[in-house]
Amino acid sequence: MSVQPRNSKLKVDGSAEVLVVENIWGAAFDELSEHYVVSFEPDLYKDPEALKERLIGVRAIVVRNKTEVDSEILRAATSLEIVARAGVGLDNIDLKTADEEGVVVVAAIGANARSVGEHALALAFALAREVASLDASVRHGQWDRRLGIELANRTWGVVGLGATGRETAKLAKGIGMEVVGYDPFFEGNLALAGVDEVVGELGELLQKSDFVSLHIPLTDETFQLVNSQFLSSMRKDAFLINSSRGGLVDEDALFDALEKGMIRGAGLDVRAEEPPGSHPLNSHQRVVHSPHVAGLTEESQVRVTEMLAGEIRLVLSGIPATKSVSAHKLPHKNG
Repeated sequence: MSVQPRNSKLKVDGSAEVLVVENIWGAAFDELSEHYVVSFEPDLYKDPEALKERLIGVRAIVVRNKTEVDSEILRAATSLEIVARAGVGLDNIDLKTADEEGVVVVAAIGANARSVGEHALALAFALAREVASLDASVRHGQWDRRLGIELANRTWGVVGLGATGRETAKLAKGIGMEVVGYDPFFEGNLALAGVDEVVGELGELLQKSDFVSLHIPLTDETFQLVNSQFLSSMRKDAFLINSSRGGLVDEDALFDALEKGMIRGAGLDVRAEEPPGSHPLNSHQRVVHSPHVAGLTEESQVRVTEMLAGEIRLVLSGIPATKSVSAHKLPHKNG
């Protein structure tokens, strides 16, 4: 989903100062193309060698989550000053090499937090009222009326109190839920977190929560955080919601937990492999799926493109970035 380029000055081949290599566009990029040569090539990420060649002379690159901005790419792009990530996950960008090469990395921090929060609750509502299976039964000529559950007066556990975690907490509280948060790096107060309680141990959150949502990056430390031990610590009537990164979940362990009744269900917007290969989770009746769209709304894409276009203009004009997630706010080539 994106708005296609409309500016006649925009280039689709040849040299470019700004290169958009995935399917993201907005009016802010049209405006950017009035000041810089911008190329919109949304499928270029599929061919790393072609991308590497294409980056010659490019000063800024815009990516989502599919482009692997690895050390080879960063070292080959000798003119590159800024990598602009349309989202917040950074597992597809080699930050260490970007820092070494003096490349600024910015992310659309908070720009899609509302969208992700709303989608997390959408998955929770779908699970609580069995929307997917009821829809399927009606389409097959059945009229299978079942009892669902209400979210109000239940407890939502937020793992990670960054922008998306806080927005999810705010929305959950808005429908009358008690919200518990866990984040070992959070140093603010309850008002800033938007939760009723911040607990010091993940296990305490799992024991208290009817719904557990993940809002953390994928790192070596968080890879398959949701494993058999995590799932066995959850309540048997609880639901897991993941709209962060698929690699946070051990999918075999999750399937096993669902089969054994260790948890009640799961809402998955992200998967370990995207699109997912053959896995029994794909057709499990107590899983609701969506194809990594939690952050994709018309409104969020306007905010994302405005934020990234603004950051690119700052950096290419020699003004420090305000949304840098790397060591540099301005390019610092050759050490």
